Amino acid sequence: MRRVLIVENERSIREALRFELEDDGFEVMDAVDFSEAVNAYNTFSYDLVISDLFLNKGNGMELFNHITKGIKQVPFILITAFPDTTLACEAKDILKDCFFEKPFGTLKLKEKINEIMN
Repeated sequence: MRRVLIVENERSIREALRFELEDDGFEVMDAVDFSEAVNAYNTFSYDLVISDLFLNKGNGMELFNHITKGIKQVPFILITAFPDTTLACEAKDILKDCFFEKPFGTLKLKEKINEIMN
């Protein structure tokens, strides 16, 4: 079973993503802040990470950098409600079509996840 880590401090978004992905057959784990995400990533193996850009105790780009410096390259999707900030613009330049602005369409996100996972 493919495992996804969702890193999102907004409970409603985290739970909605969890529901959608579990319904599609993914094993989903979640974290509410940067520290939890790093701990979860260092503890378990993931096939995909979906993270909010702005997190408590860090941010999604710091998490992206932590994950991409590892041996295994794990696909990474970044989401944010603040796409016009400097950090978001930098993230969008790096992540291209793996950058989603909130609110995002679930169908569009699921299409990207299926593209990445296949």
